[in-house]
Amino acid sequence: MTNKAILQSIREGEPNIGHLNDILEELKSNPKTIVVLDDDPTGTQTLYNVPVITQWTENAIENQIKHSPLFFILTNSRSLQSDEANELGKLLGKRLKTMAAKHHKKLIVISRSDSTLRGHYPSEVDALAKGLGLHSAKHMLIPAFFEGGRYTFNDIHYVREGDTFTPAGETPFANDSTFGYKNSNLKDWIQEKTNSQVPSKMVYSFGLDSIRNNDSSQLSNALDNNHKCYIANATTYGDLGNIALACLKSNTPLIYRTAASFVNAIAGIPPKELLSKKAIQNNNNTNGGLVVIGSYVPKTTAQLNHITKKLDADFFELNVTQLLENSTSANKLLEISKNIDKQIKNGKTVVVYTGRQVITGKTKQESLKIVNLVSGFLISIVKNLQIEPRFIIAKGGITSSDIAVKALNITRAKVVGQIIKGLPVWKLGNEAKFPNMHYIIFPGNVGGDDALYNLINKIT
Repeated sequence: MTNKAILQSIREGEPNIGHLNDILEELKSNPKTIVVLDDDPTGTQTLYNVPVITQWTENAIENQIKHSPLFFILTNSRSLQSDEANELGKLLGKRLKTMAAKHHKKLIVISRSDSTLRGHYPSEVDALAKGLGLHSAKHMLIPAFFEGGRYTFNDIHYVREGDTFTPAGETPFANDSTFGYKNSNLKDWIQEKTNSQVPSKMVYSFGLDSIRNNDSSQLSNALDNNHKCYIANATTYGDLGNIALACLKSNTPLIYRTAASFVNAIAGIPPKELLSKKAIQNNNNTNGGLVVIGSYVPKTTAQLNHITKKLDADFFELNVTQLLENSTSANKLLEISKNIDKQIKNGKTVVVYTGRQVITGKTKQESLKIVNLVSGFLISIVKNLQIEPRFIIAKGGITSSDIAVKALNITRAKVVGQIIKGLPVWKLGNEAKFPNMHYIIFPGNVGGDDALYNLINKIT
């Protein structure tokens, strides 16, 4: 019954960004710079022609505030321990506040997070608000991400596979060793994540009937009540559009915790056709491509199993247990890099991946430390490459961020679009290890079993 109700809600809702012209007019009459702090690179998975910076010096932030109405800062905060993520949020808030004041800019600040509810919530959002000086700021939680099959209906957040909608708390994502949770109802999820400091009764819900039957001014008035947190149900871009317009009209200080789709809505950016192979092709490069897989979620493992059976490529598996225990790991990783170089030079697509055994620590902090150590192995391999691949696909949020920043030396990139729904493509800057290359970010939790195979076939 629930599946049918959600599908009906999708059919009956406005399919495109609702109130697009009204949003653009509001931004024109009351200009605001939209800054998205992305806790891994997958937050750009619905956008195009948008800059991303991976450094947050005052000069870097100032340059974007001066010239970009919308930009992303890649924080990779999901890979940090909680206290480190909080300190970073506070620091970024302070620098954004300083630079915005210097150039007389108003800001909309979005803490972009995982659409399956994993991440440092609420602590890094509170730290960001503190840095911005918004001590009375309210949280707006909107995890809907339609391109990846994430919908919120009757306050419950769902993950879609085909025409089946599973409450997020019943999916493997909720069992994350660091960011796990029990509740799918967003009101209860907030209560869980705040250790009951914000009880569910203090969370205001914008229901679909209210969003679709009231104008944005009426919705905006609801933001003036005494609730600490707000959630928005959404099954279409029209729902997000009306909520976005209500937020733009409100004088209530808000800090947003959202997935990717809401960024399009509040920035008034309509959908765009997927990129073609030609759009990201470098005809002067006849080398093979490189696929780096670090994500451990079951969806990624299913996609890996699919390509091992169907794809004509060279596969390199990292035995994580041995690498963690072996003092000669650096030599082993260098040897792998040399072998990959050889195959890429011969025009062969190469897939390097971590073994599928999940190694966890005794605590959430230890588990996160192991994740970062494993990511470090992949960084070393890519960093040691001498031959430029025709393309690089990085699978997983932390993996794609670490490869981008620590292996490819990306400080600034341009999001050119999506090659498949939910898969952003970055064009690298001149400072990168491989200048002007196209870098494809493949979230661990996106796509069917054949999605990775189909992507590689599309671009080779």
